This record gives sequence, C-alpha cells and structure tokens, in this order.
Amino acid sequence: MNMLAAPRSIDAPFPSVQVGRPIVEPEDMARSAQTPPTIPDNIPERYRDVLTLMNEGKKQQAETRCRELLAQTPTDPDMMALLASLVVERGAFAEAEALLGQALKLAPQQSTTWVNMGRLLQQMRRWGEAVTHYEHAANLFPGHPQIAMTLGQLYQRMNRFAEAEAQYRTVIEKAPNAPAYVQLGMALLRQERVDEAVAAFETAISINPKLGAAYGNLGNAEQKRGNLEAAAAAYERAAALNPNDILSYVSFGMARLKLGFAREASEIFERALARHGSERRAAAWLPFARAQEFGEMPTGYRAELASLVTRTTLTPPEGYADMASFNAALAAALDETPDLVWEPTGKATRKGAQTGLLLDNPREPFISFEKVLRRAIDAHFDGIRPEPKHPYRGQVPKTYHIDMWGTLLSEGGHQHSHIHVGGWMSGVYYVALPPTLGKGENERDGWIEFGHPPPEFDAKFEPQTVSYEPREGDAFFFPSYLFHRTLPFSGEKRRISIAFDVKPTSWR
Repeated sequence: MNMLAAPRSIDAPFPSVQVGRPIVEPEDMARSAQTPPTIPDNIPERYRDVLTLMNEGKKQQAETRCRELLAQTPTDPDMMALLASLVVERGAFAEAEALLGQALKLAPQQSTTWVNMGRLLQQMRRWGEAVTHYEHAANLFPGHPQIAMTLGQLYQRMNRFAEAEAQYRTVIEKAPNAPAYVQLGMALLRQERVDEAVAAFETAISINPKLGAAYGNLGNAEQKRGNLEAAAAAYERAAALNPNDILSYVSFGMARLKLGFAREASEIFERALARHGSERRAAAWLPFARAQEFGEMPTGYRAELASLVTRTTLTPPEGYADMASFNAALAAALDETPDLVWEPTGKATRKGAQTGLLLDNPREPFISFEKVLRRAIDAHFDGIRPEPKHPYRGQVPKTYHIDMWGTLLSEGGHQHSHIHVGGWMSGVYYVALPPTLGKGENERDGWIEFGHPPPEFDAKFEPQTVSYEPREGDAFFFPSYLFHRTLPFSGEKRRISIAFDVKPTSWR
C-alpha cells in the first residue's frame, strides 16, 4: 500500500488549465514545494519525522533524516519517493530518477510512483520519454484520471489531438470535472470541431461557473465561428474572474479591435504591457491597433522592425566537413521524421509539411544543430544592450529552453502572417532553398517578410514591411511578437527550414 501522498516537488496537482495553452511548462507542473505536504494521521512515525522537517522548511535536515532511515530499510519505495522529492528541489535530477526507478521496480503497482517519475521526466523536458512512460502507466492503470489527463496534455503538445481527445474522454467517464472538459474542448477546437468544443466549454462552466479558463477558451471557440460579440463577452468574463489571466485580457482586446473599437483595444494592449511586461500578443497588435485608429502605421515602425531582425551565419558542428554536408544531413533527417504532417491544422503552413518538435526525441543531426544554434544565440544575446520597458530589449535571457521544428514547402508553398505566442525570441534557419527564389513575377518570391497583418485582419491602413532574402546556412533571429510570413515561390526544389522558439528560464 502506498502510505505517502505523492512528493509535492514532483507530483503537482493536475496542470492548471490556461487559455490557449494545451500544456503547462514543466516549471509550472513541478514547482518547488511551496505548499507544505499534508501529513496523514495514520502515517508511521518514521515518515512523520521527515514530513515534519519538510513542513518546517528544514530541507537539509529532512534529507539527512531520510537517508538515515533509508539506510535502515533500503528496500522502502515510499522512503525512496520522499528522498527523490527532496533531492529534485536542489537539481539532483539523476539521483531522483534513480530513486524513483528503484521504487518502481520494488512496487510497480503504486500509481503514485509512476506519476512521480512522469513528472520528473517532464521537468527534465524529456518529452518523448515522458509520453512513453505515461503510455505504459495508462496500460497498467486503465482509467486513472491523473495519468490519462497528463497523457492527453502530452499528446496535445505533439499535435496528436485525436489521441488527446480519447484520454480526456477517459477522464470524464471516470471522474467528470470542469478542467477535463476544458482540455477536451481545446482538443476538439484544434480538430476544427468548433460546435463540439463550445459544448465542452459550456459544460465546464455549468460544473464550475467560476473557472475563468473555461470562459477564455469559449471565447476562442466563439471567435473561431465568427461570433465576435460572444467571444468578447467570454474573454471579459474570464479576465474578471482571474485578473492575472493576461491571455484572456489581451484576447478581449483583440476581439474589440476586430469589432471596430481600435482605441479601446490600444488601451487594453498598453495596459497589458505596462502590467505584465513583454506580453507577446499585446506587443504584436498594439501598432496595428494604433494604425487602425489613425489610418496609418506609427512613425518609425519600419525602422523598428529592421532593428529587431538579425541575420547570422552558422558554422558547421564537429563531425561535419562543411555546412553543405551538414545541411544535407539535416534535410535527410527531416524527411525521415515520423510525425511530418502536410498543412497541419492550426498552423500557418500552406502547400507544405511541418514536423513535430525535434528535440522531444533528440537525435542526430538535430543534437548538433542545437549546439551550434545555442552558440549563435548566446553571441546574439551578448550583443543586446538592455533598454528598460522595451518589450524585447528590456531584459536579456541567461538560461533558456529551445523548441524547434522543420518546415518543408513545395512549389507555391508559403506561411501566412503569424507570431509565436509561446516564444520570447524566435528564428528560422535555412537548410535548403530552390534556385528560383526571387526570380518570379515578384522579385521577393520565397523571401521572409516582417510586419504584415494576418490575412483575417481587415486593415484600414497600408502595412509597412521589411523583407529579407533567405540564404542556406543563415538564420534570422527576431522577437516572437513580430508578425512574419513566407512569400510563395515557384520551382520544383523544396524550400526547407528549421524554425525555433527561445523560452527563457532566467535573466541576466
């Protein structure tokens, strides 16, 4: 029998449902033990000693006591789990993994230990292993709500929305709850089943009328089916229920902008930036809202765009003679990626295919690419002079994670104007380019362009844009909030690139 509550540092509650976020980052899922662990009344004294020290904030003493007790009973899986929860807080992930692995061997029937190990894999961003681990756990514990919920979120992260839907329906069948209906609605929305998504969000609201995330996601669905008034009302309600829900507040501003209230939208975006710093969508839409209000783009907008885009040439990693051979290896590996999807739902890619996240199951040559990319990114950050209150140059990352994926465009392929909401800095690296770039009717065929509004936005002004010619072996770095698009091109050779998002974990 599992006598302990799951260690708090590894086994957080269900990831909180947030508007527009199919999965919470591992830092949110596995916070340090800010809430003291509960001590059950019937717990044996040896565990009570450790948990009491943890409650008192005496982590080192708790760890010492835990090791003493484990030395006395070296096959105690619960004590191993407790020790794992302590060492992971100070970053000893390898030891925590070894402890939980041994606990699983000793007591494979304890679902809590499976969840703990899965949380640890997520915290270490070993996403592919986390999926495999939770799939195994789901087979061992059919219908376990927490395992199914987390597996569904991991599937969502991989754009496997039908499989995510199946997991959420398992949760709802076993333990109906509002967050599960919200997650179900998000998976349905990404499959373009908008009416079903609306029904799921409304069910969540009927269960818990104060769940702001349900209203926020309902707003997304109503906007998807063109009901802007209902969308704005849902976003406004979400923001009222949770004043810290910046996503819903900015979405409210975007809905008001599309309804024709440009000045009100501008004020919402300005307040969002003032209160929450560099909120991606507020920074992206503010200049367009001002332009919609006054009939022209703000003075200096094009110059600001140009100053925020940086071109850099990467160098070949160790083991590759030159960039040509390295790019050939990258192109071949992208073609062999099993999760390559043609015109993926909810993405900007048209007449082309896109991979999943390449570092979820890291392999060569993507491991080498990440290394050379990090060197270039670090050098770029070294050159940024901080400018207080600037949405991008206001602070410089010290440590960060990278998400990256491949895009393979065929003739006529392009990406419509979009931003990267999940990133702080984004970029694109060019693996292979057709010789016909810039040689069609438009001299900028196949180029990358910044500053154009997305196609669904009815602009009342003339956009100001800057565009750049791609070159094999070059990368562009730019703030994630800059609208950018790829212009269509002609020719039989594909246009192959790797896009990436930089997600800071600490600042300089």
